Amino acid sequence: MFKISIAYTPQRAKFEAVATGTPEAVIPLLAELGYDGVELSLLDPSDLPGLVTLARDHGLEVPAVGTGLNYLHLGLDLTSPDENVRKRARERLLEFVENAGRSEVAGVIVGLIRGRGDGYSKTSEALKVLEEQLRVICRGALDYGVKILLEPLNRYESLLLNTVAEALEFISRLDCEKAYLLLDTFHMNIEEPVIEDSIRMAGGRIGHFHIADSNRYAPGMGHLDFSSILSALHDTGYRGFISAEVIVKPDFETVAKLTLSTLKIAMSGLTREG
Repeated sequence: MFKISIAYTPQRAKFEAVATGTPEAVIPLLAELGYDGVELSLLDPSDLPGLVTLARDHGLEVPAVGTGLNYLHLGLDLTSPDENVRKRARERLLEFVENAGRSEVAGVIVGLIRGRGDGYSKTSEALKVLEEQLRVICRGALDYGVKILLEPLNRYESLLLNTVAEALEFISRLDCEKAYLLLDTFHMNIEEPVIEDSIRMAGGRIGHFHIADSNRYAPGMGHLDFSSILSALHDTGYRGFISAEVIVKPDFETVAKLTLSTLKIAMSGLTREG
């Protein structure tokens, strides 16, 4: 069955859909509540090993590390028209890959750090730049045995790769065995006609899965049918983490408890075979 984690950052983040607080407070609480893991969202790749150790000391896995804060806080952008900015973004992601590999973290997320793609006259030009950048990053991922988790984002956050179909076609061109998709129910609720159909379309290329309700709040605070969504995910053969990336309101403990309860109820009807 699926394992459950929640996206967390120790930073003061310019991003509302992530849990915050001191590691010494958040990580033990997640373990106490019954979570299987904690997904980390970081600015500095060198912070990863210490946080992974702390998580494991409390019996938690770290399934993936998010990189979007580097876009929001530092302006690092894989498709920036500025070659220097592109280089810094690529080098930063390679640092994440190296630290993830050394810490045995399965995946590095490429979401917001790919940029909006609005600095070009055609989206296809930005996608070509992104492809060139990710080919270099994929070589590093192969060296360290780390998955590159490319996340389709909704049209309001990026012009690049909004749908599952677009992202699947892109990674097929990329031809990198370490390139996978990170699907997110919040973005899919905006872009996909039928979330379940798109999950099944992605199939074996799903490398990680983000959960949020229709309004980006915790599962159970909106109108998405998580029993149906998780049934579709189960049908693909995916058995990894489902990680809540949600707006933390009214407070962290309430959100963490509701998320866990809603997802366990949604999973209760699934077969445990395989």
